[in-house]
Amino acid sequence: MFEALPSYRKYLIATLASRVRLESMLEASGVEALVPDWAQRRIVPQLLEDLHDLGGGAPMPVEATRNPVDMAAIVGTLYVLEGSGLGATILLKQAVKLGMSETFGARHLVRQVSNQRSWRDMLQTIETTPVSDEDGCDLAAVTAFAVFESDYRKVFANDL
Repeated sequence: MFEALPSYRKYLIATLASRVRLESMLEASGVEALVPDWAQRRIVPQLLEDLHDLGGGAPMPVEATRNPVDMAAIVGTLYVLEGSGLGATILLKQAVKLGMSETFGARHLVRQVSNQRSWRDMLQTIETTPVSDEDGCDLAAVTAFAVFESDYRKVFANDL
């Protein structure tokens, strides 16, 4: 996905679509009560700026989700989103090779890399948050991965 600017742009489009859906779902569910620094963890604003750097907005509809979910789904989804920050270090190195930086095209990656404590905090939150439906938590994590997979398949299968 990072071999050339057109494929990097597709990565941004797909990531934006997924993050809009998942971050908006968490916000509709009151994620700030569980994660007080949520505003510093979300990356949709940076993705929008990064995509703008590479030639404009998303060429496909990006739909926010306003339906709240329960605590199990919040925790499962956060697990996936926060875990993606671990891989951001590798992705950032690849994006830099394409000329991206903290001020052009890779803001979202820089934001994730600069907040590495968020993963440790998330693990602590998982341990201390009472979740009565562990299967629901697992299902939410699998569903969050599926959202990314679906959006990446759509974007990379089309000439966007």
